[in-house]
Amino acid sequence: MQGDYILRKSNKSKYDYHLADRISELADEILVSILTLLPLNEAATTSILSKRWRYLCQYVLASTMTLKFDAEKTSCSLIDLNREEREQKIRRYVAWVNSVVEQHTWPNIEQFRIAFDLDNSFSSSINKWIQFALKKRVQILELDFSENGIHHRQKSCYNFPHELLGLNRGSTSTAVCCEIPSLNPCVYLGLKSIRVLHFNFVDVAEEVLECFLSNCPVLERLSVFHSPNLVNLRVVGPSIALKYLVIRQCNSLESIEICDANLVSLSYVGNEISLLLRNVPLLVEVSISEDCICNNFIEVAFTQLSCCLSQLEILKLTDQIVPYKRDHIFPILANLKHLEMIFEEDNVCGLLQLTSFFRASPCLHRLVLYLQVCIFSLGRLFSQ
Repeated sequence: MQGDYILRKSNKSKYDYHLADRISELADEILVSILTLLPLNEAATTSILSKRWRYLCQYVLASTMTLKFDAEKTSCSLIDLNREEREQKIRRYVAWVNSVVEQHTWPNIEQFRIAFDLDNSFSSSINKWIQFALKKRVQILELDFSENGIHHRQKSCYNFPHELLGLNRGSTSTAVCCEIPSLNPCVYLGLKSIRVLHFNFVDVAEEVLECFLSNCPVLERLSVFHSPNLVNLRVVGPSIALKYLVIRQCNSLESIEICDANLVSLSYVGNEISLLLRNVPLLVEVSISEDCICNNFIEVAFTQLSCCLSQLEILKLTDQIVPYKRDHIFPILANLKHLEMIFEEDNVCGLLQLTSFFRASPCLHRLVLYLQVCIFSLGRLFSQ
């Protein structure tokens, strides 16, 4: 920490420079407020300044409500390291998280985020972190084990344990948590506080997701990225509080069923799946980006969305080209305000077909078109 330079006259020289440590003169309450604004790793480094700073840092780490273990710079540097150096840095990260978790004494936390390249070989530590977060009545739980910008990892994904939620592997999809005597009951009480769940490169089974959905009464946001063995996902029943669902690149996924639910926004990116929607009166935003081999993607999408087309306000259909069909009649989109679609570079007729779409969307006021120039390059053509 640096202080202010004060200029004073001296007999020995014309001027004498004295370094006044103004920051250390501040009250503990103010210094704690400053430290809480820093990322955890930066706050921890201030402990080397003095015994007083070490005490303040320990207090902040023990009482902070936001535990975000982001190590982006460290993760970037792993790419250029040999195996031994890489494993050493990973072990340091795990030790850092363990140290903070062990020191934490506050009864509750708002956010617990792990963002580092970890795989199933660290499952023992990760399981303890999740139990810690649930015991602390966490509201936002994020497990992001992606390699820095690399989506095709060679290592095995962390497998979310069924046993942590009181489930037996292979149990039925109507997942209801049961108490396991060996686990602290606070783990189950912790489910009552979760508002946001994010899984990236976490192998999370449908039974686990449905257990979260059924037993987290205030869970509003769920996002699952790159879960390799997720096959089916059901969001069924008015008791489920979920409002925002994002599913991306879960390559084994075959179906998503959403029925009698309060969902407001649905976003899906991945392979072609069976999408079943029934009685979703609050759904107003849908984004679908499917790697579809069929030539009638638009018709399939409209069929899947038929129960909610009239209420949609935002619709994004990307990664599939809109084919030209003469005299094509689009369904009425009475409340649509925002539309995104994609066209081939030389598909002028497809662009002209938009007039039919406009007639079917009387409230449209924002249109975003993407032009497919080549298979790996998409450019924005028009936005207003």
